[in-house]
Amino acid sequence: MAIDDAMGANSSEILRSSSDYGEGLLPIPAIDRYAGTGLMFWLWCGGNILLTTFVLGGYYAAALGAAGMIVVTFAGGLIGNLFPSMSGLRSARYGVDEYVGMRSTFGTFGAYVGIFMLVVINFGWVGILSSIAGKSGSAALHAYHFSNFHWYSIFALACGIILPVGMLYISPKTVFALVKYTVPLLILFAIVLLWKQLSHYGWHEISSIKANHSVSWQYAIEANIAYAVSWFPYMGAWNRFAKSERGAFWGAWLGLSFIAILFAIVGGIATLTTGSGDPSVWATKSGLGIPALAIIILSTLINNAMLLYCSAMGIKTAFPKANYHWVVGLVALPSILFIYLGTLQNNFSTILTVVGAFIAPYWGVALGDYFLLRRQRVDLVGLYQGEGGPYWFKKGFNPVAFAVWGLGVVLWLFLGGWTSYVNWLHIASGEKVFAYLTATGPVIVICALVYWLLGMLGVSTIAKSMPETTA
Repeated sequence: MAIDDAMGANSSEILRSSSDYGEGLLPIPAIDRYAGTGLMFWLWCGGNILLTTFVLGGYYAAALGAAGMIVVTFAGGLIGNLFPSMSGLRSARYGVDEYVGMRSTFGTFGAYVGIFMLVVINFGWVGILSSIAGKSGSAALHAYHFSNFHWYSIFALACGIILPVGMLYISPKTVFALVKYTVPLLILFAIVLLWKQLSHYGWHEISSIKANHSVSWQYAIEANIAYAVSWFPYMGAWNRFAKSERGAFWGAWLGLSFIAILFAIVGGIATLTTGSGDPSVWATKSGLGIPALAIIILSTLINNAMLLYCSAMGIKTAFPKANYHWVVGLVALPSILFIYLGTLQNNFSTILTVVGAFIAPYWGVALGDYFLLRRQRVDLVGLYQGEGGPYWFKKGFNPVAFAVWGLGVVLWLFLGGWTSYVNWLHIASGEKVFAYLTATGPVIVICALVYWLLGMLGVSTIAKSMPETTA
């Protein structure tokens, strides 16, 4: 059966739209994918150029000191970003959106659970990034004696909502065009900020700042990995544009890891030298206040556009007939609430908790299914079939996958629930075990292995969905 038959009479039109603009759901043909390794590297560099990536290093810099902060940042960044980089390979091979591919693990309707988590988390992420842009932009202008205008709302709404939606409304290709030319400038800004810190204070003085041990190195590793795997829901939406699986993997892993390490180290050192975790304070004290405005604008534009596109494509997976341009605008509106609600620290911690407890085990099951059990073989046509198709499972849901996911959620809450600002999650004390294992990384691996083991034992629900030949 051809994919056209599976999708209906209008599939040819949808496929053209998918290949030309990335606005459709059918696979993007390999011949129409335009992102090589270099472009994927710049894309994921741009994706991780977040003010929150600066802030991450400052979360534990005072606790570990400069040397400890650098070691933990390298280890956590490389390990954490390996997981989502692997996850994106399914979309790179088959050219499908993340949540179309997830049907092979969780079922036709089961994949919608991942869409729901993506969209809800994006409300928070887009709101947080917009909020940081608003605060940093306002502080930078006030430092140069601009009038006490509503700069916060202007920067937050324009950089975080209006302009990213406008970019996506034109085409997802605008994001690739932007990152190619602006990401090198954003990296240069981080290097200049680091150089100014080192030249002014000197490494000896910075490294001599005593650690206060307010949190452990295990907590810092966990923060890095949880922050990195928050990219899980987004990889497939963009890696479907990659020309090759190799380019998708190396571009993603090197791009995400390089920026995660560089920016967190810069943020950590700046926090130690200034005593503040606010990027606008670092930039102003380093004489980079006005240039920092360009960084704030560009980084927020890139990241919020990437996040909103993923939300829009997730919605379209669940509702294929929804108009792409309307969806892009609608998914941005709830984020406005988070621009004016809650503190950065609480919102950031809450999102990392949700990522660790729910996102990590969900994609852990998917990694075990795709790499260990299916050995990277998926029935491409079957991804678009409903009842009677190979990924229908039980009424559109794979009960085994959801059972393993539930196990992973409970395990994470035991291991890492105590680290959260969400008080009601402090339901169990796995702190002693956490000191040896941390939480997010082990939960991903355990979920993958448990699901693989169940499949190898011949659980019928999984076995019926296994392809007999390579797709």
